[in-house]
Amino acid sequence: MPQRQIASESRGLKGRPMLYRIRLLTPCLLVISIFAVIDLARAADYTPGKLHNYSHEDGTVARGDYQYSVFVPKDYDPKRAYPLVFYLHGGGNGRNHPSQGHRNMLSARLKDNNRSTDAGYSRNMPDSRGYILVSPVKPIAYWKASVFKRLVAHVKSKVHIDANRIYVTGFSMGGQGTWFVACGNDGSYRIAAMMPLGAWGCHYVRNGKNRKTCKTLKTPTWVLHCPLDNVSKISEQLPLFQSHVDLGGYGRFTMIPGRGHKSRPPNDNEFLSLRMSWMLSQTYGTPFNYILQVNDGRIVKVASGKRPFTADSSRHGFYEPGTVVSITAPESKDDKPFARWAATKGKFSDAKSRSTSYKTTGGDGAISAIYGTEGYKLTVVDGKAKPASPKPGQVVTVIATSGKFYYWKTSTTLVDIAIPTDRSFQFAMPSADVTLTAQPKD
Repeated sequence: MPQRQIASESRGLKGRPMLYRIRLLTPCLLVISIFAVIDLARAADYTPGKLHNYSHEDGTVARGDYQYSVFVPKDYDPKRAYPLVFYLHGGGNGRNHPSQGHRNMLSARLKDNNRSTDAGYSRNMPDSRGYILVSPVKPIAYWKASVFKRLVAHVKSKVHIDANRIYVTGFSMGGQGTWFVACGNDGSYRIAAMMPLGAWGCHYVRNGKNRKTCKTLKTPTWVLHCPLDNVSKISEQLPLFQSHVDLGGYGRFTMIPGRGHKSRPPNDNEFLSLRMSWMLSQTYGTPFNYILQVNDGRIVKVASGKRPFTADSSRHGFYEPGTVVSITAPESKDDKPFARWAATKGKFSDAKSRSTSYKTTGGDGAISAIYGTEGYKLTVVDGKAKPASPKPGQVVTVIATSGKFYYWKTSTTLVDIAIPTDRSFQFAMPSADVTLTAQPKD
């Protein structure tokens, strides 16, 4: 090969004309530009620590789909899969802008960006990274499962979610919508837990009438409703909930004190966080995480168990059956010394030790640290108790005797009634006076 040709080829691009080099580099620059545009588009999919809207007006949501706002924590890490919470607003009239869907108690608790005050936050869960909140808006009266299906798919394309940890809650028509999207699910999404609040018009909702056709059996359901709500009739939601439970679903029902449609439970900030923790503890397709309430004591740690979730107060935990937790109690209460632990079910390793372990079983339950053996009174109105005058720690069975029985009301949070409309239930008498009232139907 001639020496001049060898020298020319060894010079590579340096020996090429400028136009040739530009043509050669153009495809590379184009590829780099494309990736840069993709990165910018991804960055525009959400705004960490702030609301990010998807609307018809800006073309980010197709006409006929739900517009929505999405809120991700300010420390959002796109490499991690996050729980996804949907809040469905109420109101018979539609809303026209995605920012109109986030005015609710959940987003208010999440938007402050202080992890310690987020609803559902727990210092006992150090690996928790918060959750993504999506607040859609509907243009017409009713929420539709078919449109919700497309909403879930759209959210999945924008943020990194855990598809087995999707949660739905809503108030009034949003509570009805919570039932709609759960009962109308064609299998395209998996709702790990749901919480309808004061749901309106539940007689319009259709769910399966047997275990094969009921679509909520894998979805734990916690209903809240004011029995005197004259807008959303509790008589329309109760049958839907009862059917879910009777067919084998896991459910809780909280009667909200008050007389109006917008009544809220007392100390609702605390109990909202409790309910959110309960929701976030659930994972679709796994055994349910049942509530464990510890009276006059606290949960120290989880000794064994899968997917445990201990609430921030350490008074509540949400555990699969068979989970073992370490518990402890003070030496005395009201100048009475600790005597033992008591429960209606489950097993203590040593019930007479203040610091011991407890193995959970199926269903919600409460365990109580017992102080002394006398001095506390049980009063049952329009019902009977056996034994009638229990000592602290004794298991009590109560039954409503009135033919007009509606639901049970308790004077203390030490007695947890998961389904107050059940005519009969059991509890372990705590070290406190207890009054149980069988409320009649008006």
